[in-house]
Amino acid sequence: MKILIIGAKGMLGQELASIFKGYDLYLWDKEEVDITLVDMVRDKVVELNPDLIINAAAYNLVDNCETDFELAKKINYDGPVNLAKAAQAIGATLVHYSTDYVFEGTKKEGYREYDLPAPVSKYGESKYLGEEVLEHNPATYLIRTSRLFGHQAASAGAKKSFVEVMIKLAKEREELELVNEELSCPTYVVDLAWQTKALIESNEPMGIYHVTNDGACNWLEFAQEIFRLSGHTPRVVPVSGDKFPRPAKRPAYSALINTKLPKMRSWQAALKDFLQDIGEYREPVVADPPMPSEPEIPVALAQDVPIKKEFVEPLPQIIPVAQEVVVPRRIPIQMETPSAAPAYANVNVTKTFNQASSMKGIILSGGKGTRLHPCTKVTSKQLLPVYNKPMVIYPLETLARAGIKDILIVVAPDKAGEYLHLLGSGKDFGVKLTYEIQDEPKGLPEAFIIGENFIGDDNVTMILGDNLFFDHDFADDIQTFKGGGRIFAVKVPDPQRFGVVEFDRDRRVLSIEEKPKEPKSDYAIPGIYIYDHRVSNIARGIKPTWRMETDITEVHKAYLGMNELDVRLIKGRWLDAGTFDSLLQAANIMATLEYQKKMGYNEKG
Repeated sequence: MKILIIGAKGMLGQELASIFKGYDLYLWDKEEVDITLVDMVRDKVVELNPDLIINAAAYNLVDNCETDFELAKKINYDGPVNLAKAAQAIGATLVHYSTDYVFEGTKKEGYREYDLPAPVSKYGESKYLGEEVLEHNPATYLIRTSRLFGHQAASAGAKKSFVEVMIKLAKEREELELVNEELSCPTYVVDLAWQTKALIESNEPMGIYHVTNDGACNWLEFAQEIFRLSGHTPRVVPVSGDKFPRPAKRPAYSALINTKLPKMRSWQAALKDFLQDIGEYREPVVADPPMPSEPEIPVALAQDVPIKKEFVEPLPQIIPVAQEVVVPRRIPIQMETPSAAPAYANVNVTKTFNQASSMKGIILSGGKGTRLHPCTKVTSKQLLPVYNKPMVIYPLETLARAGIKDILIVVAPDKAGEYLHLLGSGKDFGVKLTYEIQDEPKGLPEAFIIGENFIGDDNVTMILGDNLFFDHDFADDIQTFKGGGRIFAVKVPDPQRFGVVEFDRDRRVLSIEEKPKEPKSDYAIPGIYIYDHRVSNIARGIKPTWRMETDITEVHKAYLGMNELDVRLIKGRWLDAGTFDSLLQAANIMATLEYQKKMGYNEKG
């Protein structure tokens, strides 16, 4: 994977460069590119053609932003948007960093990812404007963080972090006045860089993430811990912020609450590491011998990511908040599998299907639906309403209208009861329903393994529980199916976001690509697939990708390799209702269709 780091000489950028060492890595700072110049950014990024762009560049002189807002806006808004547009043009993933200063600072309990920003300073405003990157490139991880400390940046004129400033002052003065206000979460840039890598290599969906060390404190408490761990003993005088008037207003309470990722270690543990790294750590003097305690057990920073053990030592957090560990689901960065052989190379796919087989249906409704948080914290994504009925009923009706009466619904373990309560045996829909549990999402092909006994010797149509099809009747597509595999195609304006199928005039499939940078066609593959009974055997033999999931594209390729895959065009509209925008769009479409029906309007004349 080719990675480009912008702002590589900064405090965070230099740690990212160290942690991503070993990749095909390119390090740019302002000498290599001026991110405020849209043409330069586009030309240089397109020429380099990276898979991943990490933007660690920022204008972070908070008080200066009040008088030089235009410069702050160019670097914190124009620059990131230019990078987002360039990344979108080449199909690259973008990582961009924002700040706790986008919030007003009135919530004493802290701010979650979905809380509405309301900056109180020009710096916060410029960073909030920069969060528009999500509008220009949906393949973006927007990471909010706060109060960074670490090694001084290598760029000219770089400031020392608060930690090093406090140590310097403690050596020079006997008394220090420190502000006993502004609660936030100190964050070690090394930990932030590691968590960035973990997030990129995970299966988490794109969107906003809060990444800080665990716990929160004000400036006085931060300084006191620095002195305690460094062995300095200046006399500390608490004062209010009014003692040191500053041009920019600061949020009073801006602790960032993480609801999506495993917690990082405490800021105190991270601070100890940094002080040791710069040779300033001194073992605190303990008046009495400590009581024996149970050995601490390290907590993984992220699933299956090799990281330094000491980075994840758990310590008590200052603000106790219930955290939910989101089960990874998908990642839009496509990486090569280690082996050059097809993932299905060792699968026995002897052609033994029965052309007279009946057709069964599978609706895959697992996963956590993290793109729809916080709604999906209380229910399954596929149970959210789309206009006047829960989402899952639409794919259920799609299969029923096509003549499929025997349907398996694959659900997450904690949501099975909700589906059973809503759908029951299927009698109300004229179908027979069976339920199976998917313990953890491990890729779409897993549904065929889970449903192997259900499929038996029959053919099967699988539809994703968040895929809605309007105006297209699948009856002919399903009833004319004889064997092999059949997929569908929808013309889209942004095929690089999807699996793409290339085919000839006779609808013979020529190639299939997953999120290609240079698509060979404008036709995306939507979430409905028809296979014969061999699909379970094929799915079982597919090797997981680097992200430990199997890919439905490999199932398509297996049938294509046997010259048994065809494609049909979708004549109506298709939506993947897994985002708030698409959910609203689907509801609007259904509202229009229901109104037309009520008024006796017949679109077909």
